[in-house]
Amino acid sequence: MSSPLPNALDSFAAACRRLGPRLMRDLGLSDVQAAGLLGNLGHETGGFRHLQEIAPAVPGSRGGWGLAQWTGPRRVALEAWCRARGLDPADPEASYGYLCAELRTTEAPALAALRTTTTLAAATETVWRRYERPGVVAPARRLAWARRALAALRDGPAAPAPARRPGRA
Repeated sequence: MSSPLPNALDSFAAACRRLGPRLMRDLGLSDVQAAGLLGNLGHETGGFRHLQEIAPAVPGSRGGWGLAQWTGPRRVALEAWCRARGLDPADPEASYGYLCAELRTTEAPALAALRTTTTLAAATETVWRRYERPGVVAPARRLAWARRALAALRDGPAAPAPARRPGRA
């Protein structure tokens, strides 16, 4: 979606320090693998600043929504998942819960492939090829976001995770 903008980097880094340790714990990822995922999500959302896709690629569609900018049937599935749990799809915790749920179920092959990666470039590429499957890839931008995510994970202390974790049984 975009290249990292200077004013977005501090909030992106803070979000990575908050989300990265949770992804590592909840999905069994290394910091490199979590950063590859966060870099893709950062690219899709303009550094976690845009819940709704700004200019939908498909004319007349509702566009992408949430952390992974879910579109089409995947957006419908997110909304159904939230409805079934009484969650607001605009709540970042709902988006996080669905991300984890999707990666454990319908997108489990993508998670398995991500877990085999050992480099940031491989993790980033695996996420876009196997999980995001975007119409416009922009690999250099995704990798730039992933590098910033990894730097945030390695440079700063993790913020405490919220006690509430939607999608857990």
